[in-house]
Amino acid sequence: MKICHHCGVELDAQMTDCPLCHFQSGQGFPYEKDDPAIKENRKEKFLSEYVKLTRHQKRKLFWELSGIILFSGILVTLIIDFVTTRSITWSRYTVTVCLVLFANSTLFSFLRHRLLLMLGGSFISTSILLVLLDMYNNKIGWGTELGTPLLLSLYLISYVVTLLAHATKHQGFNMLGYFFLATGLMSLSVEGILTRYFNDSITFGWSLIVFVCMLSIAAIFFFIHYRLKGGVDLRRFFHI
Repeated sequence: MKICHHCGVELDAQMTDCPLCHFQSGQGFPYEKDDPAIKENRKEKFLSEYVKLTRHQKRKLFWELSGIILFSGILVTLIIDFVTTRSITWSRYTVTVCLVLFANSTLFSFLRHRLLLMLGGSFISTSILLVLLDMYNNKIGWGTELGTPLLLSLYLISYVVTLLAHATKHQGFNMLGYFFLATGLMSLSVEGILTRYFNDSITFGWSLIVFVCMLSIAAIFFFIHYRLKGGVDLRRFFHI
C-alpha cells in the first residue's frame, strides 16, 4: 500500500495522484511518519491550502467546526445527565448555552456585514438565554427585569459605536476616543438599570464619576487625532 508523501493518506497501487491534497506521488519512496522534512512539507501544504480559502469559506469552516464542537458537547452532557440522574436536570443549562453560542456563531459567520441583523439576532438569542435561565431557577425575575435591559444597553451602545467607526474616514486615535466614550455611557446605563431594579428609582453616583473620567480621556484622544490630521507636528512629540 502506497502512502502520500504530504498528507499520509493511503493510496491504491495504481494511483499516482493523492485524492485529498492532489500531490503527485508517483513511485517515490514510502511515507515515513518520523521524517521531519515530510512533516514540514505536509504542514506547509495544509497552511497554504488554508490561506487560499476566501473569507466566506473561512467563516463557513469556523461555523462548521464550532457546530461540531457545540453539538458534541450537547450530546455528551445529555447522555451523562440521563445516565447519572435518569432525567434531564443540570444538562439543560449546558444545552441552552451551547444552542445560543451556536446561534451567535451562525450570525457572526453569515451576517457579519449586516450589522443590524447580526446584533439584533444576537440580542434576541442571548435574551432568550437569560429568560430560560431565569425560568430554570423558578422565575426569580432577574433575567427579564435586570439582564435583558443591561444586554439591550450594551448592544445599543456597541451598535452606535460601530456605526461611528464605519462612518469615520480617517481612523486612528479617534477609535480609542469612541471606546472610552462608550465605556462611560455603559457605566451610566449599568448604574441606572441596577438602581431601578433594586431601589425602584433611577439614581446616578459612581457612574457619573466614571463617565466624566472617560469623557475627559476620550476628548484627549479626539484632540490628538484631529490635530495630527490637521498637520500639526505632534508626531515627533509622541514619537509616531
